[in-house]
Amino acid sequence: MANHLVIKDKQLNGWEYGMLRSFERAIEEETGAQTVELPQYNINNKYMSHFGHGMKRGVYRKYFPKQPLALKADVAWSILMGPENYRLDLFKGWQYGCRKKVLYIYDTMPFQYPVIQRLFSNDNWDLLITSFNDAAADLEQLTGRKWHSLEQAADRNLFTPVPLQERLIHFSSYGRRYPALHEAIKDFCAARGLYYDYTTHDAKHPTADAKDLYQQYAWHLSHSVFTLSWPVELTNPARAGHLHPITCRWFEAAAAGTVILGKRPANEAFDELLGNQLVVEIDPFASKEVLQEQIEHIWNNRENLHNRAALVREQRLAKLSWNERVNRILSWI
Repeated sequence: MANHLVIKDKQLNGWEYGMLRSFERAIEEETGAQTVELPQYNINNKYMSHFGHGMKRGVYRKYFPKQPLALKADVAWSILMGPENYRLDLFKGWQYGCRKKVLYIYDTMPFQYPVIQRLFSNDNWDLLITSFNDAAADLEQLTGRKWHSLEQAADRNLFTPVPLQERLIHFSSYGRRYPALHEAIKDFCAARGLYYDYTTHDAKHPTADAKDLYQQYAWHLSHSVFTLSWPVELTNPARAGHLHPITCRWFEAAAAGTVILGKRPANEAFDELLGNQLVVEIDPFASKEVLQEQIEHIWNNRENLHNRAALVREQRLAKLSWNERVNRILSWI
């Protein structure tokens, strides 16, 4: 049996890293992998913060002395939220004891392309994977390397369905939102004694472990009747560029059987992966009166919409989890 190793960076903590930890845990479950924590680099962290990937000074990292790191495995895995998280460039020797090396990156946006080109145009990694299907060809051209695309997923242990009558959160919104629609939902819920749960803090100063933060988010999402979700190309077009990312939140809501309100990404792969019944489209730029009518219609139709979301989950459950993604990667090795 192959010996697998997951390289973890415990310095990464925050709301967004919970999904990364879930992917790492799925690798451990499917392969029996051991884990190794990426050590601290021997230069002061405050000093290093001025030389992060993507910063103007980041290009000078190649002149820093490399710290020895010995690893031994048949297959080594590294999961990154973005190329900015990469720290193995500060270490040497780690690649020689690993027969196969797998790198998966969640975010490969156009603004990150220069960093990706600089870091991954070499042969340190045997398998390079992006979660964005429409970025793979760009990355191949940039790096001269083969890139696979493998969509994001959900944690099968955290995102589980709850009966409609036990969903204590009537509407939820986590992440970026549209002000007019946000106020319309607040007014609608206040008038009817319903609960609207939404993000009330930034993600820069977490006071809990990423796994705990993610577990709490999963509970909230699974206990929501409706949740709002928008594609990156609408909420942050400058960040998305010409891409139409399909991010974790769609798979998480599908796994939880939670009805999504919003708009799905303009990516043909979305319907192939999740079908065209997952999202109830709503126009966030409509007038206040029209928004109130849309919300009331959706609320009155909640039982039918919940049943439809449950059917989507039932039909696609086998392909929603990180465990399924791990097994597909294993078939490529």
